[in-house]
Amino acid sequence: MENEILKPTVCPNVLVKHDDKNEGLDVEVDLPAVDKNKIDLTLGESGFCVYAERDDEKYEGCFHLAHLVNKNKAKAKYENGLLKFNVPFKESIKEKNIRIE
Repeated sequence: MENEILKPTVCPNVLVKHDDKNEGLDVEVDLPAVDKNKIDLTLGESGFCVYAERDDEKYEGCFHLAHLVNKNKAKAKYENGLLKFNVPFKESIKEKNIRIE
């Protein structure tokens, strides 16, 4: 353990937005220069955690989502340093305009 080099841990940049059909969330996690096989993504109904490692640093973070999602229908892919996944809402989001007084 004496020769083990400690890698700094960095919280990755994350972008979360409603998808084009307003039926779920599109999530992007910036993980530059990470091998796809060294990414661990766990998803719950109200959030997700990501852990990834490369030669010089580790990425780690857990994030809360504003809406409950159906974790069993999530689809993820990783390319060009960007982990992208889409997950549908658990229940439909019905919009309602609120009158402001």
